[in-house]
Amino acid sequence: MDRKQLIERLKAMLDELDNDFEQYQIKAEQAGERVRHEWEQRKLELKSKQAELKSQLESLRNESNTHWEEVKTNVEKTWDSAKEGLKDIRDSLFK
Repeated sequence: MDRKQLIERLKAMLDELDNDFEQYQIKAEQAGERVRHEWEQRKLELKSKQAELKSQLESLRNESNTHWEEVKTNVEKTWDSAKEGLKDIRDSLFK
């Protein structure tokens, strides 16, 4: 995967996270107070990861070619962590 492809993939990842956040927000609003409260706490963690991915996107756009492989590795780690967090939330809150 080259740099341009990674930038496009990261944009798609961020769109997917936005979509997941919207879906979970709707589910939380329809759920009981405990679920809403826990979602709000967990959402903050995931928003932090989303902000990190956005920062990495900017780094990809601005970094020299020699550093983009390092950014790519960080993107993959952050993405995996965010997706695992969403899966955990889905499994524990929205069964």
